[in-house]
Amino acid sequence: MAALKRSVDLSGEDFQEAWQDVRNDTSNTNWILLAYGDKGEIVLRGKGSGGLSEMKRKLHDNQIYVGVVRVRAVDEYGSHRAKFVYINYVGANVPTLRAARASTQRSDFERFFHGYHIQIYANTLEEISEDTIIDLLQACAGAHKPQAYEFS
Repeated sequence: MAALKRSVDLSGEDFQEAWQDVRNDTSNTNWILLAYGDKGEIVLRGKGSGGLSEMKRKLHDNQIYVGVVRVRAVDEYGSHRAKFVYINYVGANVPTLRAARASTQRSDFERFFHGYHIQIYANTLEEISEDTIIDLLQACAGAHKPQAYEFS
């Protein structure tokens, strides 16, 4: 695999459209996943409407992924509010030097995926669970805590 570039190019129309699709409340698309290609470039690894479980099936432990999943916070009054979860996944089998180089680009991805509610930095699939996400969202919910979260 090629060396990583100093900065990432996230200006591609496919990235922009996929991210806007996830943010659109009328769209069924609820996740986007980016990864490094063979030449160190950023590629769209997927998007879909199957929620967190579908997104996690795309993750491999020898790769670095960055993405967002949309979940819905549901309260006792029937209100549904979108919550965006930023996920930075560095698989456990990614070489240390490669992971370190990729970490210097973290802020580029965070700026691109502006407007997320919580962040998860994970090295294993177990760290990206519905329970973890619920705990993090509840911790920052304030006085108006939802009764449930929908993941697909």
